[in-house]
Amino acid sequence: MEPIDEIIARAMKRGEAAAAVEPRAVAARFDAVRRRLVLELEGGAELAIPAGALGFAPGADLSDVRVEGGGFDLYFPSIDDGAFVPELARAAIEHRLAAAA
Repeated sequence: MEPIDEIIARAMKRGEAAAAVEPRAVAARFDAVRRRLVLELEGGAELAIPAGALGFAPGADLSDVRVEGGGFDLYFPSIDDGAFVPELARAAIEHRLAAAA
């Protein structure tokens, strides 16, 4: 069995590599009027995602959104669920979210 220190070191290197190339959020808010999740990404870009495209139950309370995991994760305490920021950004760029709007 591999020593835990080696497993942790490998995971840390993967995290550092991901941080260098993957989009990360520095802020997030839910625009209730437009029903959109608005992410501010590192570098100042902003991404707005229609609530219906997030895959949560219709009408889910997304008003309290928290940026966690060094900007890689979003957490919605009221529904005890989350989303992975790099995947949301990729889906938006590839127009996979547009059809669900």
